[in-house]
Amino acid sequence: MKRAISIGTFDAVHLGHQALIQAARTSVGESGHIEVWSFDPPPKLLLDSNYHFNRITPFETRANILKSLGVDIVRKIEPTHEFLNLDPVQFIKMVIEQSSPDYFVEGDLFRFGKDRAGSIDTLSNLGSELNFECISVPSIDVSLLDHSIVPASSSTVRWLLREGRVQDAHRVLGRPFSFSGVVTQGDKRGREIGFPTANLSGIETMLPKNGIYSGIATLESMQFPAAISIGTKPTFGNAEITCEAHIIGFDGPINHYDWPLSVTICQWLRDQVKFDNVEALSEAIRQDIEQTKSLIESTL
Repeated sequence: MKRAISIGTFDAVHLGHQALIQAARTSVGESGHIEVWSFDPPPKLLLDSNYHFNRITPFETRANILKSLGVDIVRKIEPTHEFLNLDPVQFIKMVIEQSSPDYFVEGDLFRFGKDRAGSIDTLSNLGSELNFECISVPSIDVSLLDHSIVPASSSTVRWLLREGRVQDAHRVLGRPFSFSGVVTQGDKRGREIGFPTANLSGIETMLPKNGIYSGIATLESMQFPAAISIGTKPTFGNAEITCEAHIIGFDGPINHYDWPLSVTICQWLRDQVKFDNVEALSEAIRQDIEQTKSLIESTL
């Protein structure tokens, strides 16, 4: 049985990552074995104390997506200083000792070993010496809604999310951006004005730009349209960033907490606005809900 391996962070599992998995499958055939080594956290977090990692997927989610693409084993690699001090040859020999791959499948910008000294050319040269084949996969370009062309990369996804461009992030990811949390008790403002919301805590990933979005709330196997607010509730003078979802059509108990909720962000609706009064806010929320219904209900 042929074995292929790909090594990286794979945080976003975007179209570029998916191209790696497709190339690995082509190399080993349908009966072959694909293994991914996914750094979590990324090595840079250990090397640079000032680096802030805006996570796109928790490791478990990342692993599940990779397996849905045909990966057989996803190995979580937690970097240590000892690990990161391996020179390129030592690093590759360690991988071979643990996984015995016939193929290394990497992007053309792949770097590895101490000080990122190893390149895709280094890997290819080592293949001749250590009896494996290096498959270099070109980067993937993606056309955005404004017709600009960007590389499929995790940094591109982060930039798009920070700009609130969630439909463009969808294009780079190959799926809509989603995250999960636990429903906890909030300030109950939504309930007081007639629009109860699920307040999410314990979110392990970055959030898109503050604003109002249409999306989908998933409770176990049930899906509902959701109007989602991310931000500081400026009408009420809050400073803390919160994430709340008004789940349209949900008739469960609103006083029950500590249940998991996944949220898929589909489309930007508007900026957060400080309204002059609660009545104006309520009218805006009604419009958000109606717009969400028209955008989402037909997809469920």
